[in-house]
Amino acid sequence: MKNFLFICPIILFFSCEFFSYTENEKFSLPYSSEWSVKTSHQPDSEIFVLGENFYSEVNKNEATALLAYSHSDKKIYGAIYPYGNDLTYSDGFAAEVLFSISAAAVDSDSCKNEYLSKFNWQKFMEECRAFEENVWKLDKERIMKKISSGNFKKSDLKLLE
Repeated sequence: MKNFLFICPIILFFSCEFFSYTENEKFSLPYSSEWSVKTSHQPDSEIFVLGENFYSEVNKNEATALLAYSHSDKKIYGAIYPYGNDLTYSDGFAAEVLFSISAAAVDSDSCKNEYLSKFNWQKFMEECRAFEENVWKLDKERIMKKISSGNFKKSDLKLLE
């Protein structure tokens, strides 16, 4: 009986952890500096990081955008979890698109949120990387509308004129 009373709390502790909807993940920034980091998981809060690594709570099996702004650099670095844990300049645009759509869809219908979870963010990141330094010249508003409506195609990646 004593063993049972000892084992029950342990089982309860680990079972709650096992069924948790979130997890704490380690992320890396490109260089050591002072950073402000935002996530689509908690868009209204900001994480202040001093250094190259930080931990953030993310939803399991759900695309989460992370955006980092250095206090010494004007560039936006980003990643989309679970497809990457290293925030890079080349993934910043794709992460900003997901972050912006997620922020706009917070009170929106569940169909849009379900579609966003099924969208191929990994492929989108790869296509955006092909634009290299010009990625920030892509028509973000058009891309966001197409993704949100479920009609996005690779040919929608067009530079602003």
